[in-house]
Amino acid sequence: MKKKVPIYFLTIFFFLFQIKNLYCQVTNSIIISVGDYPITRLDLVKEIKLVAILSNTEINSENQEQIKALAVKSLIKRNIKKSEIEKRNIDRYNPEQLENLINNASRKLGVNKDGLRQILEKHDLSFENLVKRFKVDLKWNYMIFQMYKNKISLNTAEIEDKIKLRMENLKDTDDKKSVESIKEQIVSTEKEKKLQMFSNLHYSNLERSIQVKFL
Repeated sequence: MKKKVPIYFLTIFFFLFQIKNLYCQVTNSIIISVGDYPITRLDLVKEIKLVAILSNTEINSENQEQIKALAVKSLIKRNIKKSEIEKRNIDRYNPEQLENLINNASRKLGVNKDGLRQILEKHDLSFENLVKRFKVDLKWNYMIFQMYKNKISLNTAEIEDKIKLRMENLKDTDDKKSVESIKEQIVSTEKEKKLQMFSNLHYSNLERSIQVKFL
């Protein structure tokens, strides 16, 4: 079970653990290349701290390698996505969704946006870089939607069954607004599932074609 601690303890915990190869000499040497994108040792240290902070997880001797692996995977994935959205000149995203991501991250830590900024700054991390991190995912989502929106096909019978099931639990089936809301939610959820499937497929194809080197 994941152990959670107050976020202000993370700095203390973080420097208690001796991950010698990673923290003893924090240089900006390149440790991984993702296509033409370099990932430095400092990038990895920051990503490890960010993963721990956003998940409000105490780094200890039992999970440090797991968190490091998650950070490496996160950096590689983000750079693969960046290379694709830049190649396709994608610069659009939904500002409302960006605000939701920031607010969700803040709420998980029990703070507001300013509080999140302060927590990151205390750990020598940049709020602006976190925003850029979120933007990469949102631009990727916009790209996937534009590429695959005409390929989304929904199973009408399956959707109707789900609507009926939800309506059975609806107290007032004459409430047209509630019924329409249920239909919209179910259709939206099914579309999101399809888009996620296309997103995973597109990423898998890129992952096979982009060379990743551990230096």
